[in-house]
Amino acid sequence: MLNTHLKYPPIRNKAVKELPKALIYHQLKTPQDRFILFPTNKSEFGRIVIMECAKEFITRKDIGYTESLCIDKLISTCRGKGYGTAMLDFAKFYSKKTGCNGFFHLFADGCYNPHRLPHIFYRKYGMSTLNPKIDKRLDKLIAKKQNATYKDFDTEKMYYPPIKHPESKLKQIINKMFKYFK
Repeated sequence: MLNTHLKYPPIRNKAVKELPKALIYHQLKTPQDRFILFPTNKSEFGRIVIMECAKEFITRKDIGYTESLCIDKLISTCRGKGYGTAMLDFAKFYSKKTGCNGFFHLFADGCYNPHRLPHIFYRKYGMSTLNPKIDKRLDKLIAKKQNATYKDFDTEKMYYPPIKHPESKLKQIINKMFKYFK
């Protein structure tokens, strides 16, 4: 159909509006919320990220008893595209929106891919475990740009914002000695 024969031709929008990198769909379930991230890029069609979460009360070493968003499931069908990070950013936003002050936690587990654990991804995002030794091992693997497998770590509970671990007694004594000599 030619526009020249129309009495009122369609309005053409000259400003091209770009879609966001991904769209997040909220599917309300009981007792958990389910969020599904869909990439808007045509080459990523069919790939999704699924997150299921619910509010719960937890006790953290550094701040005590608080509300936190518990992420029960975080599954991604693609790696290295930034969609997992986008979903964790959304979890931080949703945690603030639901009254959890930006706190969320999850169990890092290798059940979906035992030869490439998600622990390193979560640590790069800024999450920490309850054990400072495990955090240091993860930091070493990140520095060496290595992956972790099921042989390296068990299932670990990880927290955001990271837990502030107190310094060891020996480290405190050494720091006091250096302050004395300055």
